[in-house]
Amino acid sequence: SNGGKVEKNGKASFASKAGIKAYQFYQDMVNKDKTALHTPWAQGVDDFVNGKVAIAYTTVAQASHIKQSVNFDVAATVAPHFEGHKSVVPVGGSMLAITAQSSVQQKAAWTFEKYMYKNSSLVTWSKGTGYLPPTKSALKSTAFKSYLTDNPMLKPASSQLTTAVAWTSFPKNGLDAEQTMIDARDKILSGSDVKTTLKDAQEKINAQQ
Repeated sequence: SNGGKVEKNGKASFASKAGIKAYQFYQDMVNKDKTALHTPWAQGVDDFVNGKVAIAYTTVAQASHIKQSVNFDVAATVAPHFEGHKSVVPVGGSMLAITAQSSVQQKAAWTFEKYMYKNSSLVTWSKGTGYLPPTKSALKSTAFKSYLTDNPMLKPASSQLTTAVAWTSFPKNGLDAEQTMIDARDKILSGSDVKTTLKDAQEKINAQQ
């Protein structure tokens, strides 16, 4: 949401001026301004639920849990962005896959997947998980619109689908690449030099592609 890109043409590119500026802002919030916490994700959500911090920036899948767990009025809003840029959010990478080798099992799995992708099934799945339905048809269905009316905390996420981007998946050693980015984030929030840390992480990922 600062005009940068995590990846371009299969290569990491997050150590750009835009990426450095965003992470410097993030680091300053934690280390300089003391307006944000550097904690494990689960602890951060618990701190919000218990009223120890004012804002939780997390997946929409937590909306139901948070709403049911807090003892104060809670609301959701759209993701922030830097001046001059639009708010861009990545969608999750959850999916259904068929790994069966026999034709009988493949057909059975395909029958199940088609059932799961019916509007009624997707709305039920959305209610149970907190995620948004993954198809336009389900999003426009009367059942989901009714659910949105009763659960306004999901409306901001729904409104940002037009600026959502695919989750970055590097073509080779994807899990290692993700861990490298996580490690870089933790180093930065612990006080390391932002530019050097991002550059080293980017070079490490690209050397594995």
